[in-house]
Amino acid sequence: MRRLIAILVFSLASGVGAAAFDDPMSLLDAIYRPYTTGAKHEGLEQFYSTRLKDLYAANLEQQSTDSAGTPVDPNAPDMLTFDPFIEGQNSLLLDLAIGSPVMLGERALATVTFHNFDHASMLSIAMLREADGWKVDDIASMGSSENWLLSWLLQYDPFGVN
Repeated sequence: MRRLIAILVFSLASGVGAAAFDDPMSLLDAIYRPYTTGAKHEGLEQFYSTRLKDLYAANLEQQSTDSAGTPVDPNAPDMLTFDPFIEGQNSLLLDLAIGSPVMLGERALATVTFHNFDHASMLSIAMLREADGWKVDDIASMGSSENWLLSWLLQYDPFGVN
C-alpha cells in the first residue's frame, strides 16, 4: 500500500509543471540554472526517468519500516532530502561546468563539475529519452571524496543508515 501511495505522489508531483526537454543539454541547463542564482527546485521528480522515480518510491517504502516490519529510526537520513545534483541539501555552486553530452541512440551521458561551498564535485549524469522528453536515469559521483551511484544508494543501504 505504501508503495502505491509513493508512486502516486511521484506521479502527481512529476506532472505538475513538468517540462519536456528536447535534448540532453536543455535538461541539464534546466537542472542547474536555479543553483547558479541560489534558488532551489520545487521538485526534482520532474527531471527523473520512470525507472528512477520507481527506485525513489521503493526507497521511500523501505525507509518507513525495516525487514522485520519495525518502524525505522525517524532520525535516519532521508534520501528524499538529498539532492543528487549538488551532492547535498544546500548549494552555493561555483565554477559550474557542464560537459557536452555524448549520445548513443536514446541515451546520453554528460559530466558536470562544480564546487559546492568548498567541496569539489564531479558527476556523471546518465539520461534517456522517454515519451515526454529527456530525463535523468542515474547519477554517479566520481569526485575525490565518497563515490556513489544514485540507483545503488536507492536500492541498497551501503552506509547502514536505514
